[in-house]
Amino acid sequence: MAGRKLLTNSILLHHCCVVCSPKVLEYFQKNLPSVVGFWFNPNIYPEDEFARRQNALESYARLLNYRIIYGPEYPLTRWLTEVEKYGTAEPERCRFCYELRLRMTAEAAKENGFKYFSTTLLSSPYQKHELVKEIAESVARTSGREFVYYDFRSQFYTGRNEIAKLGLYRQKYCGCQFSYKDRLKREKNKTGGKQI
Repeated sequence: MAGRKLLTNSILLHHCCVVCSPKVLEYFQKNLPSVVGFWFNPNIYPEDEFARRQNALESYARLLNYRIIYGPEYPLTRWLTEVEKYGTAEPERCRFCYELRLRMTAEAAKENGFKYFSTTLLSSPYQKHELVKEIAESVARTSGREFVYYDFRSQFYTGRNEIAKLGLYRQKYCGCQFSYKDRLKREKNKTGGKQI
């Protein structure tokens, strides 16, 4: 970080999607003078889904005049190769996925002079909350950045309703191809095997 001033009151906020963002962003904007978003989600499958989620977040950011920086290119094929080393079942794949995204967030925070980092994953009642927290705290210890923890789950549905009112895209699965297939199985079971 040679020559870069440490932005002691600033946080780099990893966004997993727009649905999880409103209440987390609101909290940090009330409590810190500077919040910048970070988009890095190489797990999202398929490509058009990745684009829909990124576009929804960008639309929301434009409405709020909110800045987002982007992580490095990390092709889905690479993510799939890496996750297979850990295992494609839960929670192994989730551990790998959280660790990768949070590590890249902390690295980006360091490169850009942010003291703090956090993630909107903390908002979702569908994520493995304690695992996200555990991994983020571990990443903080090795990165030299401080992880800011808060349990936003009680505000998730309020935030999701805000996004619905804005007409922005709301996804129906976590993101990876494995969670996508799990969703299709659940829907098939609900409809008794009929195509939906």
